[in-house]
Amino acid sequence: MKKSLIYIIMFIFLCTISNYSIDYVLGKQITRQSPYYLSFASIGAIYLESRMDAWAKIKTSSSTKELEKYLADILKGFTIVYEPEHLEIVETSNNIVLNYEINKKEQDLIINLKSDYQNNESYFYVTIISRNKAISLENYESRLNQIIGLNWQYYYLYQSEIPYLIDQKSQEDLADVVVKNLQAQKVTCYKENGLTNISAYSSKIINKVPSLYINGKRYNMQVTITSNLKDHKTKVYIGLPLILGNY
Repeated sequence: MKKSLIYIIMFIFLCTISNYSIDYVLGKQITRQSPYYLSFASIGAIYLESRMDAWAKIKTSSSTKELEKYLADILKGFTIVYEPEHLEIVETSNNIVLNYEINKKEQDLIINLKSDYQNNESYFYVTIISRNKAISLENYESRLNQIIGLNWQYYYLYQSEIPYLIDQKSQEDLADVVVKNLQAQKVTCYKENGLTNISAYSSKIINKVPSLYINGKRYNMQVTITSNLKDHKTKVYIGLPLILGNY
């Protein structure tokens, strides 16, 4: 009888430890997840992809060899092996342009380097598009920042999808939830033809994303929700500090 009681107590103890371990691991996994992905999940949106656009400028033109050196530094920082078949060089009397592009299943890399002889400047553009939540775009930012002589600026875009249409009123409600989950304050709201765009400001990301001022108002985040009548789905975007291009 005593042995049975001991076994029962040991069993309860092991179950308790096991549950604690599972809860701890799950808690750590949730902690490590991006707040943007968690915000998507909070409104039932499915993550599609994330994007980082970075650019820099130096006030001097560069030779082809110098641009190739910058390209090598960027690839080395990303631990990517240089493959010449991905490189395209276009030279004119006023410009040299290097285009390097890699497209893979989970990630695209686009590097565009340009030397402008007329304005005596060189421009550097890097775009990374990831379809894998495990890939942290912030790691690429830290690596770019280690390249001497270049002061990069960054824009981020996170995209998700709701597999059905959302009416205009509900779009604003969902956008408000995303803004609240990111601990931001709504600044402006624009609605038109199945599209809702909210500009917001968050002091939590001020060290990561510079603030923009438009019409005397400060913000560093945009949340856009738009319905696509063709595929009967709703797209949700989070842009830092704003959304570039069309959506």
